[in-house]
Amino acid sequence: MADVHPAKPGSPTKRVTVSAPRSGSGSRGSQRSAPGSGKRTPTDYSRPIVRSAVRRWKRMHEQNMMEKLVGMRNEKKLMVKASKDDAKKVARKIPIEVLAKDWLNENEATLEVRAYLVDKVLPTLILGVEKLLTEADKLGLTEENEADANFNPINYLAQYLMRNNPRYSNFSEASPYVRGLREVSEELKRQLFNIEDNRLARIKAEAKRRREERERQEQMRLEERNRREEAFGKQFEEWHVQPDGRVELSLVQNALRSFAEIAESLPEGLKPGYKLSKPLEATDESGRSLTSKEFAKYLTVFTDDFSREVHEQFMLHLSTCAEAHRAASSREQRRILLTNLFISCDHSGIGLLDRHRILSLFENFWDSLKEDTVKVTLRNPRKWPVAEIDEVLDFSDDEDFPQGEEKKPAEQKEEKPKQTTEEPAVQKQEEPSQQTEDKKEEKEEEKPVTESKPDTEETQQVSEQTQEAKTDEKEPEQTQEESTDQKPEEKPTEAPSGGEQESKEEATVEQKSNEEEKEAPTGTEEKVEEQQEKKEEEKEQAAEGGDKEESKKEEGEKEEKKEGDDTVQVQKEKSVVIDVPEKEEKDEGSKDEEVKSPRTEPASVTFAEGTDFSREKTALTTQSRGSGQSAFDEMSLNVSQFVQLTETFLGNEPFKAAFNLLTKFIRDGYEETEEEKMERLMKARKEALSHQRKHMLDSLFEKWDNDGSGYVDMDDVEAQMQKYKEGQENEAIQKGKLKLKKHSKYADNRLSKREFRQFVQFVIDEIPGADTFEYFVEFLVNGVERSYAERIRGEARKKWLQQVVTAAETGGASMEPVYKAVFQALYKDAEAHGGAKRISANISMLERNTMYPDRGSVCLRYVAATMEDADYLLGKILYKDMKGISFAAVDSGKPIHVPRVANHGNIQFWNPYRLPEDREGSCIVVPLKDRRKRVFGLLGIDTMNDRHTKQIFITHEIQFFQGVAKSFSISYHHIDMRKKLLRITESAVSWIHRRSPHVHDIVTYMVEPDQGSKDYILRKMLFTDEKGNVQNLINPPRLERKDNLFRDYLFKCVDNSETVSADAYGERHLAFPLRDDDGRAMAVVDISIGELKNLPEHENREVQRMLKLLNQAHKEITREFSGEDKQTVLEAEKDDDGRMDIMFDRLMLMELRENVAKIDAKSFAELRSYNDPPKIIQQIVKAVCAIFNLEEVESGDLDDWTNLRSCLTQDLLQKITEYDPTAASDHALIPPEKLEKHIKDVPHGEVGKFGSIPAQNMYNWVFVCISLIEHTIKMRENTGGNIAASTQGGETSVST
Repeated sequence: MADVHPAKPGSPTKRVTVSAPRSGSGSRGSQRSAPGSGKRTPTDYSRPIVRSAVRRWKRMHEQNMMEKLVGMRNEKKLMVKASKDDAKKVARKIPIEVLAKDWLNENEATLEVRAYLVDKVLPTLILGVEKLLTEADKLGLTEENEADANFNPINYLAQYLMRNNPRYSNFSEASPYVRGLREVSEELKRQLFNIEDNRLARIKAEAKRRREERERQEQMRLEERNRREEAFGKQFEEWHVQPDGRVELSLVQNALRSFAEIAESLPEGLKPGYKLSKPLEATDESGRSLTSKEFAKYLTVFTDDFSREVHEQFMLHLSTCAEAHRAASSREQRRILLTNLFISCDHSGIGLLDRHRILSLFENFWDSLKEDTVKVTLRNPRKWPVAEIDEVLDFSDDEDFPQGEEKKPAEQKEEKPKQTTEEPAVQKQEEPSQQTEDKKEEKEEEKPVTESKPDTEETQQVSEQTQEAKTDEKEPEQTQEESTDQKPEEKPTEAPSGGEQESKEEATVEQKSNEEEKEAPTGTEEKVEEQQEKKEEEKEQAAEGGDKEESKKEEGEKEEKKEGDDTVQVQKEKSVVIDVPEKEEKDEGSKDEEVKSPRTEPASVTFAEGTDFSREKTALTTQSRGSGQSAFDEMSLNVSQFVQLTETFLGNEPFKAAFNLLTKFIRDGYEETEEEKMERLMKARKEALSHQRKHMLDSLFEKWDNDGSGYVDMDDVEAQMQKYKEGQENEAIQKGKLKLKKHSKYADNRLSKREFRQFVQFVIDEIPGADTFEYFVEFLVNGVERSYAERIRGEARKKWLQQVVTAAETGGASMEPVYKAVFQALYKDAEAHGGAKRISANISMLERNTMYPDRGSVCLRYVAATMEDADYLLGKILYKDMKGISFAAVDSGKPIHVPRVANHGNIQFWNPYRLPEDREGSCIVVPLKDRRKRVFGLLGIDTMNDRHTKQIFITHEIQFFQGVAKSFSISYHHIDMRKKLLRITESAVSWIHRRSPHVHDIVTYMVEPDQGSKDYILRKMLFTDEKGNVQNLINPPRLERKDNLFRDYLFKCVDNSETVSADAYGERHLAFPLRDDDGRAMAVVDISIGELKNLPEHENREVQRMLKLLNQAHKEITREFSGEDKQTVLEAEKDDDGRMDIMFDRLMLMELRENVAKIDAKSFAELRSYNDPPKIIQQIVKAVCAIFNLEEVESGDLDDWTNLRSCLTQDLLQKITEYDPTAASDHALIPPEKLEKHIKDVPHGEVGKFGSIPAQNMYNWVFVCISLIEHTIKMRENTGGNIAASTQGGETSVST
């Protein structure tokens, strides 16, 4: 019986059944193991075996894997055995040379050398020697002691070694000796590895060598760093440091940034060596400055990785920047004096001077100078860049260019002391004393002179004053100052008279209105609109002001008298501030402080738009502040423009004597009559009143157009006007309406902002009364009522619309930011004011259908779409024979709204996967119109992806969509104009490089507003490479004023809209502005002429001519975009897309036609009088004749000058003036190469040396004709394009 253990409490009991053992000793079951043996008997209990499918699978898998492993092992054994058998066979064939064992000696000292020789050298060398001996035996040279001239053993051995290079040949491995060497090599390597002492010694020696090398390099690095820090310390002294011995951090950062920019122009292989050790941080704007140690430490951080050669170049660059900084400091001090001169000459007190009178004073001063030592640094005021390029009548007279114009700066610096030997004070004094004299004379010149002399007197005395200024520079001119100070009576300060106060208020109103216009969201279209109505406003204001001039004439006279007294008081105040006793002149610190902050700005003087004295009065800082853009005016100058114009006249390195004489000459010679003062004041009043009224009407329009559609309904405006005076002025309203229809070319029932202003002004002109404008506008403002919710909605929408226009102005002439801004505006409005609709949008452009003309003359190409429709829409073309409402909107010019897409049977669905039951929603197409109200594309919006029940667009949403379409149209044409301007500029740049080899490079910048500040930035759009090829930048970089202190001339050019000549990084630059209709610079062409101070005469003439033509082309483009008709002269200009490529050439052709037409019979007879003309003249005439008589020229009939001369008739000139190179059919176009072969060897500069004006004009004419023919051939190869302009640049999908 089995023992049963008692179960634990709570556990179930378990029954155990034990079977009785079977009897019989012969049976296996009767055998029982002894207790404790550990063996089981059949009678013991065992768990039953469960034969599941898992166990079977495992067993089969293990058997299969074992069979595979056994097979692989057997296969490997067979392969090893076969390789051993093959090795044995090879060993039997190639016996091992026992002689190789001689290299196994017991000398451990040479073990490493022997191992290297046996492994690398001997296997090939011994076979070569063996081959050499064999060859010598064949030739029988081993038995003779004499050398064989036909056998050189050295060459033979070298030839063998080169042919049996072990890298490319294993022939030596077949030798028994080499085979033995391989075994010896392996044995030697094992011995070398086993010698622990040698190995440890070698490791220690290598570690010691590395440590010493590291210490040596560290020492050299430390010495180099100390040397560089000492060099930086010496470099610190070159900078014009502040009185506290510091240098502005922004200057150092600009120097580093400019060096990195210069390194970008290097070849790709050199760029890594010029890379700064650390990325530059943003330019400091807090005014932080550095001491000498901080200066060296700061620069060391960025230049640690520079090699010695690169560091030397960096030091030279720092010296150039330091020199530019010192020159800028001196220039700022001169600008202070010129600012004070402007204030003393501004007798009317409105912040403007007469430009023509200033230029006339420059011309008189230039003519009065007879000494070359003073005149050499000045520029001729009758020539560019002092005079405008359009004002220069003749480019052929270049007498103002000094001799030696092609000398480099180093040569001119050496010659300058020779030219100024008559100035002992300037040469003999040291630099500190020279600076003291400079400051003293500048302070003396700041003293006012109210009594002016006649121009004739001044002209007679200028030469005497020149000598006095050179010999007695230290003597203060007190006699004249005392006399002028005693003349005006001292009067107590009185309140300004009524006329003066009125003028101040008017100028203040003008400034406020300008500021409000800048703050208000205005688009590019408004700037264009202002130009169209400028002449009309002047006429209207003249008519309006004529009635009031008589009543206010007396007030104006009183105002002038009062202003004259105030001007005298202001000049007295200036003399008190600037006049410093001689004892105080020794204290340089006090002098600097007084020069820095002269309190010369009178409280009673108001200044015109763009006038800012902040930059001129920061004497010792070169970080120029953004003073805003000043519009160029042919008649007047503000303070910034006056200072820049005077600096241009003085030149880049003016003498002190010339500067002093000029300032005195202008102060004494600038006068204004009472009539001129009154005229200037009345003009300022009219401008202020015009700006104020314009601002009031714009505000009224914005209030009326609450949803930002850009238009107001004429019927609504007329209905509101008819309520004025209870309908008493209905006749005036009808007259104004008729006048608007006559005046506007594209007037309809919807009024744009410009048309609205014109309509209101026309109505007011018909209503009698002096204060009609204020009362009428106030009535209209009060009649337009908007709820609070509507005003909030309107403000938000106008903000989004302005973001679309801003994206175009700041996007670098790219359409992608505009597309994104359009879709963002639609998304935001749908979310905020459209009931949270889920919309999709797309933009399609109208194009000519050149592929399938039978499907319609035009088609629509989808160029932008939201992300959900991009895969189905982008690049697709909609033809007229396809379904859709798009072409109906194009033809009507009105939006088409489909409330229920599913119920409309004429909708084109581009998504093939959208089921018919899912085609629920609303859609609308809005035409995109240009300024002539011509449709050039469509804006489509739908709610097909919206699952809401209310998907219909309501009225205020549709009006907002129209506003989005108008904002997109403004942005599109803004970018289109910029791209066309760049294409024309590209042609001009190519011609400049072709005609002026001394021009190094030309860069074109576009002016863009800066979103982060009130200043502007420059975009680098075009540049020329080393070969003169024009390169367009896909992602144009931004240039900010704070990051380009050493290229400040670019920003001065934009600030003043005037040409600026300056030196930057050791090169002379000419910055030429391209202005819009307002006179503000919208682009800058930067021409670098390298180390030359001036271009050669003929190249300078060509550059001026090209810039003049570029300016004309730019004006023509802006006029076209403002709504004027296009000017087409050539047949190829009928293609709008290719027209920009030939516009510059066309302007050149027109200019040459005019020049040829001016050729008189005498000049032409002189050309025909040649019996044996120069080869150049003959080639030019032959090229001209080849255009009209190509067959005769090719046949050789005109090779003789006698026959060629017979072609020089007046008929030839008539043909030249009427010839159109692009008018011939394709098969009749003259191949350009047949014309080029006649003049390809004629240098442009050589033509003018013969003095033949007809030959030079014909030479230029042939070149222009060749260029036009080449452009025409390219255009005909690429026929087709966008109707508006191909500015979209491909398809774009936008995700938000």
